[in-house]
Amino acid sequence: MQDEIVTFPEPPPSEETRLPKHNLPLSPTPLIGREREMITLSALLQRPDVRLVTLAGTGGVGKTRLALEVGTEVRNSFADGVYFVSLAPVRDPSLVASTIAQALALKELPNQSLLELLKAFLHQKSVLLLLDNFEHLLEAAPLLIDLLEACPSLKILVTSRSILHVRGEHQFLV
Repeated sequence: MQDEIVTFPEPPPSEETRLPKHNLPLSPTPLIGREREMITLSALLQRPDVRLVTLAGTGGVGKTRLALEVGTEVRNSFADGVYFVSLAPVRDPSLVASTIAQALALKELPNQSLLELLKAFLHQKSVLLLLDNFEHLLEAAPLLIDLLEACPSLKILVTSRSILHVRGEHQFLV
C-alpha cells in the first residue's frame, strides 16, 4: 500500500483579507447631504487622466470629512491602499515627506533621501494618499508632482483652503 499525501485547497480569503490596506479613521455618523460631491469626486478619482485632486474651501466646510468618505468609497479601487496623512500639526514644508512616510509606516534609511524612499515604495503601487490641511504647506506642492511623476499608479487627494497651482491639479471647490 502506498502512502498518499492528501492536500486540501486553501479556503478562499475572507472579505476582510481581500480589502485593501488603509488607515482611514471610522466615522461615528453617516455623511448627510453630500451625495452629489461624493459621486463626482469618486468618479474623478477613477479617471486614469486624473492623478491630483484638491478639495478647496473655507475652514469648517467639511473638506476633511468629505475626503475621508470618498477615500472609504473608492478604497477597493486602490489595490495597495488608501492612506490618510494629517498635515495639521506640521509647520515646516520640509517635513511633509517624513509625515507621508510615517503614515505609510516607512522607516528612513541612512543612504536614501525620504523622497527617494517614497518613490521606491510607491513606484509600482496603486495607492491613494489623502493629504489633509495642506494650505499652510504650499511650498511642498512640488514634492507631490515629483511623487506623481515617479509613481504611475499613485493618486493624491488634497484638502486645503487654497488651491495648489501645480501642473495636473484638478480643483474641486467645496
